[in-house]
Amino acid sequence: MDLYFERGEMDSPKGHALVFFRRKFDPNTVLATYIIALPIKVDVTRYIPPMFAGKMQDMLTNDLAGFAFPPLPEKIDDLDHIRRMAEAREDDLIDGGSVDDSDPMELIQVVSEVQQEYSRRWERLMEAQTPLPASSVNELIYELMGERDKLSELAKMVGKLRFAAEGTDPRMVREIEEEVATLARFLPEHYRIPLLVRATVTPTPAASVLAQLYLERCYKLLEEDYRRLQEVEREIQRLEDAMES
Repeated sequence: MDLYFERGEMDSPKGHALVFFRRKFDPNTVLATYIIALPIKVDVTRYIPPMFAGKMQDMLTNDLAGFAFPPLPEKIDDLDHIRRMAEAREDDLIDGGSVDDSDPMELIQVVSEVQQEYSRRWERLMEAQTPLPASSVNELIYELMGERDKLSELAKMVGKLRFAAEGTDPRMVREIEEEVATLARFLPEHYRIPLLVRATVTPTPAASVLAQLYLERCYKLLEEDYRRLQEVEREIQRLEDAMES
């Protein structure tokens, strides 16, 4: 089965995709679902009570490689919204073609076929790759994180980086800086992560305060708290001017 990727690459799926369908005979009506190819295979028979196992054995395969939710695609008002969402979330976006949603069982079958083909492509991609270094594993994790979770991870790294810098451990400082640089690729440039790192590793009380201000600035950008953001930026500017003088 061929999949048409409107966003993403057929031979290198991300492992998560928005899929949309157009209603047969009414192409202006669009339905959508979400597909995830699981990074860990699940033996679903382990989670079936023994009393039902025999009856359900023929209905289930042993390994669950992925799933689509909702299994029946939901009607959406705006295809462009789905496209923007895929862009913002860095999802693959697949055009599933035309479907007849008057027959739910047939529609579920179509979605299942798309999901299985997508999961197969994901598995082939993983099999073709050499074992991933830790940084690549982290990249896969960061792709699936929401922005607030990424900032929480950044805050933890900043604490570890400050500890390493104060303990004068250059090797640990370099390792954590590399971790931060990997995470920074998944955050907007206007968060100014390099300036946050520079302030964190500078061994002065003023720089420690400056690092906290840069971290708070990230959160205020996320929360769109522009009043407090302006205050934080003024505090940053005053502190940077004082450190340079």
